[in-house]
Amino acid sequence: VEFTRMAKCTGVLLLAVACTAMHAPGSRQLLSATRRNEENLLAAKKPLDKPPRLLQPLFGAVGLATGAAWTTVVLTTIRSNQPLGAMMPSSTHGVFARTSVLSALPLIASCYSTLATASADSWERLGSPTCRRINLALVAAGLGSLLWVGFAPLITQIPGSSPLVSHQSYSGLQRAALMGAYGSTAALSAAVWARSLPEEARRKPLSWPGRVADGVAQSLVSLGPARADDPVIVKYSLLSVSFLAFTATALGTFPLAVVPSWTGRRCSRAFAAWTLLAAASSFNLKEAAESGKLRADEACRTISKGLKGLGAVYLAAKVGAVGFDPSFPAHYGIVKQVPAAQLAAALLFGLTLRPDE
Repeated sequence: VEFTRMAKCTGVLLLAVACTAMHAPGSRQLLSATRRNEENLLAAKKPLDKPPRLLQPLFGAVGLATGAAWTTVVLTTIRSNQPLGAMMPSSTHGVFARTSVLSALPLIASCYSTLATASADSWERLGSPTCRRINLALVAAGLGSLLWVGFAPLITQIPGSSPLVSHQSYSGLQRAALMGAYGSTAALSAAVWARSLPEEARRKPLSWPGRVADGVAQSLVSLGPARADDPVIVKYSLLSVSFLAFTATALGTFPLAVVPSWTGRRCSRAFAAWTLLAAASSFNLKEAAESGKLRADEACRTISKGLKGLGAVYLAAKVGAVGFDPSFPAHYGIVKQVPAAQLAAALLFGLTLRPDE
């Protein structure tokens, strides 16, 4: 009897195990189900929207064209016999004047490097506030420079001259090439800015001017430092305000318009395009410092190097003019009229060299 009970119990257990095995999925079935779940998750995940491969080298080419155009403007405008009979008072006078405004080249290079790197990543990165501000600043700089080339005879006119005598007047192929280079600066950045907008905003182009106005207004009211006890934030806040002020004074009346370029009526107003770019770059770094991303973000490090290059070359030119130009101060007539403003500009440019520590 005992043996019979044991046999029955064993049979029941074996039957239960068999039923469980029949209904439980095998290891292959489990593996297959897991793979299907992973595939479904990957299919549900939205693919990263990448810009075309051509965009990165295009940013590089336009950056080179912009730098070459600015170099051409400087070299052809700040020289002897421009206009005929207007001679440089010394061999070093023109060298230091040209170097002063060519200080914009490191900044231009850093901004285009930032945009080129972002274009190799995604539209989302190009749509970041940092890249959007740089693109808008380049649109303004490109359009402003294009207008300067087109109206150079009026902008650089020597007061009291009759008939019209100007420091610069482009014509023919050179004029077309310069305007084309600056036009490409504005066109590329405008197109990338528009494409990097959220999809809903891209469908409403009539709302774009309002978006720009809102962004500029928000930036203006955010110029002050969020924390006055952080010297790096204060530094970039002060630089943002200063470069905006330099842009405004350069577009104003002389003698104040000569601050900070020291190039008189030759290139003072043209230099305003790049002080505006410096203001946007400084504001980007202020925002990054406030959010704690300044030292970790590659784009911020690149922009910071460009600003340091701007400050270093600018101050080197000023030291050279004061210490090694035999025509100083006798032939710096406009500069001598606003010595306090020139000293303040030099000190503020020196802030760019302060480490981000």
